[in-house]
Amino acid sequence: MLLNKALVGSILGFAAASTTRIIATDEVPLIGPTFLTNFDPSNSIAIANAKLNFPGIIDGLFSSGRLNRTDLAFSIDVFSAATNRSIYRYSHVGENSKASVTSGAFDDKTISRIGSVTKLFTVYAIIAKAGIQVFSDPVTKYLPELAGNSSNDPLEKIRWEDITVGALASQQAGSGGVADFLQKYVDPKDPFNYNSEDLLTFFRDEKKPVISPWRNAVYSDGGFAILGQVLIRLSGKSFPEAIQEVIFDPLGMDSTSTTIPKGPDLNVIDRSIIDKNSSWGVDLEIVASTGSLYANGADLRAAGLSILNSEILSPATVSEWMKPRSGTGSLVELVGAPWEISRLEIPVTPGSNRTRVSDLYTKAGGNVDYTAIFALSPDQGIGYSILVAGSTATPARWPLRDVVGETFIPAAELAATENAKRNLAGTFVDSTSPGTNLTLTVDRGRPGLGLKSFWVKGINGRDGPYWRLYPTGLTSFSRSLSSLYRKKGAIRVAHRMVEPEPPLKPRAAIEGGKGGLFDNSFTWMNLDFAGPTDEFIFNLVDERLVSVEFPATGSVFKRVH
Repeated sequence: MLLNKALVGSILGFAAASTTRIIATDEVPLIGPTFLTNFDPSNSIAIANAKLNFPGIIDGLFSSGRLNRTDLAFSIDVFSAATNRSIYRYSHVGENSKASVTSGAFDDKTISRIGSVTKLFTVYAIIAKAGIQVFSDPVTKYLPELAGNSSNDPLEKIRWEDITVGALASQQAGSGGVADFLQKYVDPKDPFNYNSEDLLTFFRDEKKPVISPWRNAVYSDGGFAILGQVLIRLSGKSFPEAIQEVIFDPLGMDSTSTTIPKGPDLNVIDRSIIDKNSSWGVDLEIVASTGSLYANGADLRAAGLSILNSEILSPATVSEWMKPRSGTGSLVELVGAPWEISRLEIPVTPGSNRTRVSDLYTKAGGNVDYTAIFALSPDQGIGYSILVAGSTATPARWPLRDVVGETFIPAAELAATENAKRNLAGTFVDSTSPGTNLTLTVDRGRPGLGLKSFWVKGINGRDGPYWRLYPTGLTSFSRSLSSLYRKKGAIRVAHRMVEPEPPLKPRAAIEGGKGGLFDNSFTWMNLDFAGPTDEFIFNLVDERLVSVEFPATGSVFKRVH
């Protein structure tokens, strides 16, 4: 998802004429945040402007016809790991959908269908139950019934002994869809006349492979039907019972279920009230693990924050899980397990046409007249959910996904720049050692903090104009990812000092630079190359940088400005 130039221009304050050229920064910073995220973004000017501009952006989608104003109902929730709450909500209920909203308002308590966002929870539960090492296990370890099909023709049948749990989770098993199974076994007059044995037998003996294992990612509802059976074997319980016990109960996701919500005074959007062909209430347990969940914005927020804050999984496990596992035919779309990862180019500072890479982890889902988007941006510590209902819900999710991401991700990045100027930049002196001081800056068009000057006992500690400091994700408070977003109290956070290769090489042509095929960037290779002489430790108190340690000399620089 590359940022729309006109939209970026309106939000970030630089001219968006056709001649505007957005190009990647020469510094090629490390993947990940370039400024600290230990601050509250909700009070920033950038987020305030994003909130102010967003309703007009939605009106533009209505006016252009990309969204159907009268048909659609949707609810958007943007949340922050630094505040553990929403920082923005927006909802719309079209005239034709009003009768389906049982409480009269589509808010973050209103239950909708989330379709294939379910896949994310299936994987979440499997990792929580068995650890991420389960990805390396052959699926036949848990489902031996899949082993031993009788065909030696690789074009005709899947050799399940070659398929791992991770291959299924990252949609690289070649297991394809589930429609052919449902067509054979699901009788509309008796939709529950099948069992898990039928599913496993079909995928062993009849399912044709779509690709060879690990060749590339191909979307696979069938693979996630199989993963549901893996969770059943791991837990010894039904899929609804297992996911409830492992994920929903610990996180207090009281409104999330694998089947239609029941009970009095429900706050739901029930399209069967206005459309007899609605998917509301169409529940098939055998494929529940691939796209059946009902949920609301509040529960999706709880799930997103639990991942960003490593509440159920260890920080190392979350970090491993949130990594690409396959590419696609696009340079900006990657695939995880089962994350759909958009590689964004976002401006490094306000008003700059220089950009850096930031990965947005998403999962989309749909049940015909219900769709959903779930997204997390670890670099900025924010996430969002979008729940959509309507006869035009399927195409509507994509422009909604785009405008929420294109509005709030850059805004959160600029909020980090605001915070860096206010709380990180400044001059620091070691009063015990004459001639020992450093100055940190935020520089237009450059990522991370600049090391404007660095002197140790009168000796210049930097010999080039482009030194940058980037956070490494290491903190003294705890190994929990929540420490990356901790606002209050004292905390020590590690940074590393980086200098681009002199002279600066042009970025590759594909990235908007003047270079050729290759990038000629080696930043990621140079950290700690000569030992820890590039390490700096920041001491923060209530978001404010009060001192900087340089372990190589034992110097402690205290803020004087």
